[in-house]
Amino acid sequence: MGKLRRRAAAKASAPQGYQSTGLCACCNRYGLVCVASRLGMCLSCSADERCAVPRPSVELRLRRSVGRTRRMNMLGGLRAATCVAALAVVWTACLAQEKQAETPVRVRLVPVVEEAIEQKRQVTGDVLAIGRSQLAAQEPGLVIEVAVDEGARVKKGDLIARLDPEGLELDLLEAKASVLAAEAKVAEEEALSAQAVRDRDRIKEMLALESGSKPELDRAESQAAAEAARLEQARAQLVIEHARQRVIEKRLGDLEIRAPFAGRVTEKFTEVGQWLQAGGPVVELVSLDPVEIRVDVPERFVSRAMQAETVSVMLPGLGQEVSARVIGVIPRGDMRSRLFPLRLLADNPEELIQPGMSAIGLVPTSERAVTMLVPKDAILQGEMGSYVYFEGGGRSAMAPVERLFAVGDRVAIRSAVLHAGMNVVVEGNERMWPGQLLAVVQEPSPQPEPGE
Repeated sequence: MGKLRRRAAAKASAPQGYQSTGLCACCNRYGLVCVASRLGMCLSCSADERCAVPRPSVELRLRRSVGRTRRMNMLGGLRAATCVAALAVVWTACLAQEKQAETPVRVRLVPVVEEAIEQKRQVTGDVLAIGRSQLAAQEPGLVIEVAVDEGARVKKGDLIARLDPEGLELDLLEAKASVLAAEAKVAEEEALSAQAVRDRDRIKEMLALESGSKPELDRAESQAAAEAARLEQARAQLVIEHARQRVIEKRLGDLEIRAPFAGRVTEKFTEVGQWLQAGGPVVELVSLDPVEIRVDVPERFVSRAMQAETVSVMLPGLGQEVSARVIGVIPRGDMRSRLFPLRLLADNPEELIQPGMSAIGLVPTSERAVTMLVPKDAILQGEMGSYVYFEGGGRSAMAPVERLFAVGDRVAIRSAVLHAGMNVVVEGNERMWPGQLLAVVQEPSPQPEPGE
């Protein structure tokens, strides 16, 4: 039992990569042998030369040692070759980047100018839908189809929803049958009236030949008049039946709710299987092209804003500027702020401008001041705002700018870095970074003389 316990204890205490073997000769404990090299050792006294563990021969150990040395040398050679190749790739990339960085960029420059121009005032407002309608059912009925969902784009005349037409279709069949019956009645009365007229005329001829009597003529005339009246009554009834048929056909058409104008569905109020009463809402539809923009203008700028044909509007949500036509000023000012709503109309063919967006209008003020101007192509937009590249000592440099308003194909700006006479990049600035060498393909145009 003691040996079994010692053997179990040796197995439990064997380090990873070793396994228990025989007894150690010096300490009478179980020895260990390496699984990989088959070399023996004693876990207690480390006297492996005196251990009772079976050891491989000297020749076998030398052969294994030489094999390990060769493998380590081959691995070291592969690692060295890999390092050399990686260094070559990095060196080549660095040379290419350095060469590219030193290659001049072909650009076109335009000078910054300062001019006395009419200033514009920023006024805030909102985007509104020019057309908004809550479509409703004209007839009561069961909804059997809803062809749109919220956000769907529809054209004028597109189907929105359909109600069950079975009941009205039966009424239409009855109305058509009534029309046929009324037409037959008219034909019958026309024949009877014609016969009464012929009988009257025949009695008149007989009376002229003294073969007839006056009472017979009176009865024939009365009969002809009565048949003529019944014919008119039949014709009137035919008109009534035709009208009844058209009413039912219109009611059948009203079971299909269609879009009265092009736009988008903003809200849906019904689903398939729901019963709608006459006037029950189906969907809400808004028109998005064009859109109306209302901005609040101070009272001292109202008259000048009404004279303008167009107004530039900035849309912060889209990061773009659009031109809007001036519709007019609503004569309803705020008694405290003295602001008046100015109505603008902007085209929106791609429907990017959405109702509810904020808008910043740039209305003219009739006030003139010296302002810095640069071409539109010179201004770039980044995460930190607007900026331009300018030429500084033959290399590119960046200057942040504040956009004020557009003046034709130029933009009024404010900048603490730029001043009149400096040259800004208008072509070749798409993939530019600060510090690049510049190769000017066209000399900047000369600045206009004051007063020209």
